[in-house]
Amino acid sequence: MASYRSSAAARMVNIPVATLRVWERRYQVVGPTQTPSGQRLYSSQDVRRLVLIKQLVNRGHGIGMLARMDTAALQDLVDEADQTESVLNGATSPVQRGHVAGTGKRVEPVRVLLVGQDAALRWQDHLHAFDSEGVRVVKTVDGSPASELSLRDVQADIVLVDVPALHMETVDWLARLQRLVGARQIVAVYGFASSQVTGALHARGAILHRSAVGAPELMQSIMDAVRGWRSVARGLRHVPDPAPTPRFDAASLAGLVQSMPRVACECPHHLAHLVTMLGQFESYSADCESREPADVALHAYLYRVAGHARALMEEALITIAQAEGISLPVRAQAAD
Repeated sequence: MASYRSSAAARMVNIPVATLRVWERRYQVVGPTQTPSGQRLYSSQDVRRLVLIKQLVNRGHGIGMLARMDTAALQDLVDEADQTESVLNGATSPVQRGHVAGTGKRVEPVRVLLVGQDAALRWQDHLHAFDSEGVRVVKTVDGSPASELSLRDVQADIVLVDVPALHMETVDWLARLQRLVGARQIVAVYGFASSQVTGALHARGAILHRSAVGAPELMQSIMDAVRGWRSVARGLRHVPDPAPTPRFDAASLAGLVQSMPRVACECPHHLAHLVTMLGQFESYSADCESREPADVALHAYLYRVAGHARALMEEALITIAQAEGISLPVRAQAAD
C-alpha cells in the first residue's frame, strides 16, 4: 500500500505542512501511521480524505464539522457542492434551451432518466407531453446491474424510478444512480415499502408516490420541483457572494450599544438584536447547507441573504454610533 510523508501528503493536498499538522492535532482529521523514528506516513485513503476536506474548506465549510464526517459523507458533500455550483453557473439549472410555455423564455430541458422494467411503458408518453415545459427523457434503463454500465456518459436532473417494492438496499442503489448521472432529484413510484425505507428516502429529499398514482399528480410533483429549482437558481444569481465578514463579536456588540446612552429610543438595542439574530440564522443556514444535501442550493441562498442582511444592520448600527461620536470597536473600524 502506498504511503506518503507529511511533506508529500501536504503537497498533494496543496496545503502547508503546518496546516496539516494543525488539522491533525486539533481536529484529528486523519490518523496516519508512525514509523519507529516518529515519521508520519499517510495512506492513499488519508490523502483522498484530506483532498475532500480541503475542497470543502475552500467552499466555506467549517473544519470542525468536516472532521467528524466519514469519507463517504465528505464525498457526498463535495458532489452536492459541485451540483450547486453547476446551478449557479447555469449548467444544470434550466436555462437557455427550448421554450417555457407562456413565458417566451428559453430554458434548457430538465433531463429525466427513467429506471425500471415498466417505467418507459408507464411514463414516457406522459413526459413527452411536457416537452413544452422543458422536460426531456434522456435515457431509459431497466435497472439491472448491466444497465448501469450504460449510464457512464449520461447526465440527468431527475431519476424517475418505477419499482414494485423499495428496500434499504434500494436506497443505496438510488443514491448511487443519482451520483452517477449527477441528478438533483429522485422520484420513486413504488408498490410497497417499510416506513424505515420511505423515511430514509425522504431524508434524501426524494419524492415518493405509491404505484396507484395518476400521471397528472406525478407530473405535477415533478414540475413543482423544477419550479423550485428555477426559483432558487434565480435568487442565487441575484445575491452577491460572499457577504461581508461580521464586524462585531458578542462582546463588542454589547459594548457598542451600552456606549450610546444619548439615543433616547431603543433603536440601538433593536439593531443589535437584529444583528445577533441574523448572524445566528446565517450560521444555521450554513450548517443546513452541509447537513441537508437535498436542499443545498436553497440553504446556500438563505445563507447569502442572511449574511447580507446582517451586514446591512451592522452598517446601520455603525452609522448611528458615528453620528453620536462613539468610537467603534477595532474590528468594525477595520472594515469601515
